[in-house]
Amino acid sequence: MQNISVENLINKGAFECPCGKTHSAHLKKAVISRGAVSLMPGFIKEYGCKKPYVLADINTVKAGEKALEVLDEAGIGYIKYVYNEKHIEPDDTSVGKAFLNFSYSCDIVVGIGSGVINDIGKIVSRMTGLPYIIVGTAPSMDGYASSTSSVIRDGLKVSVDSRCPDIVIGDLDILCKAPAYMAAAGLGDMLAKYISVCEWRIGNVVTGEYYCEEVASIIRYALNKCVEGADKLTDGDEQTIKSIMEGLVISGIAADYAGVSRPVSGVEHYFSHIWDMRNAEFGTPMDLHGIQCGIGTLLAVKGYNRLLSLSPDKEKAAEKFSSFDIDAWREKISGYLGSAGEQMIKNTRTCELYNGEKFNDRIENICDNWNIIKEIVSEEIPRYETVLNILKTIKAPVSSDEIGIPSATNPLTFRMTKDIRDKYILSTLLFDMGLLDETAEDVFCAGIDNER
Repeated sequence: MQNISVENLINKGAFECPCGKTHSAHLKKAVISRGAVSLMPGFIKEYGCKKPYVLADINTVKAGEKALEVLDEAGIGYIKYVYNEKHIEPDDTSVGKAFLNFSYSCDIVVGIGSGVINDIGKIVSRMTGLPYIIVGTAPSMDGYASSTSSVIRDGLKVSVDSRCPDIVIGDLDILCKAPAYMAAAGLGDMLAKYISVCEWRIGNVVTGEYYCEEVASIIRYALNKCVEGADKLTDGDEQTIKSIMEGLVISGIAADYAGVSRPVSGVEHYFSHIWDMRNAEFGTPMDLHGIQCGIGTLLAVKGYNRLLSLSPDKEKAAEKFSSFDIDAWREKISGYLGSAGEQMIKNTRTCELYNGEKFNDRIENICDNWNIIKEIVSEEIPRYETVLNILKTIKAPVSSDEIGIPSATNPLTFRMTKDIRDKYILSTLLFDMGLLDETAEDVFCAGIDNER
């Protein structure tokens, strides 16, 4: 696909793809430039709207102060709700507060923030049927242009259908002032695409799930553009910040094209999800989503590097599958995640992972296509040192220990990742091969520091 840019992807409109789907972007406009927030009053009027409902938190309202000034100067009245908590969880309580403070005198929703604010804003927009504008305050995550929201429901981090923003405003005057750590989180979320595209392709081979090379090529392009300027990120380089923000928005469009989250998240995101779930249940440490995804990506690269030295054995895999004690495993989930693991345990009763017939089909495909799977890994997964050096260059953590999560827990966390979604990822592949437990302990137990 040529002319890959936010503007061209939006203006392309609906088109039939060789994958068999008709792709289209729900995002109507995206402006990533200096002074972009000054265009907001015109956008509001274009939609025939007069009174925004503005969502922000105590941090983002300061970063996006210019957005409110623009509304005031344009004489546009608004109702504002600002979360007072220093850290907001995207859970029932936060979503409920947004609705409790909503007024039906408002005719458009405006979010000022990034991850959580955007997720909640998209939910409010969908439930009220109102247009939605997000004013990004940091290039920190890839959900700006997606049609889903990441929320904690019944203790489990899940993606729920919400609404893609109509307009994304990325004012570089605001974005370049964001802490470098948040830009590093954004790049961490982009590095995750090395894993997600690889696993999407492997899932297609093993389970026959849908895959689109056109969408994958969009993701690879956006990722490469972000990586090119990584060495200038800590300096707040405008072009680097712009490339990261564009990459994050393009990722959302690509996921929108595919209709699934496959192009943008895989096992590396599930490390992050489990860390979030343990934080919600036990108050254990956590960090920004993209920071955690960067660490998860490094862990996943280690796992895939090891995978290349392995070979499937159908008989041994079948023996391991038949002897797997699912009840003992459910107790392990409960002990590790508490009530947050209840939904995961429910998933084990219905997912295809533990279905004997499905297992037979999968292990057959793995054995028959092992060389193809290794070729995919070799094509998509970079060298460990490459990802490690990028994270070090942007001064991002390279170990879970650095964010307060003991690396000794990584083997169990990795084993848990297979039960978050019915999605084919590295841990499910190793489970099918009967090699999950030993590989988890061998690859992750020593932590990352020993790899330096």
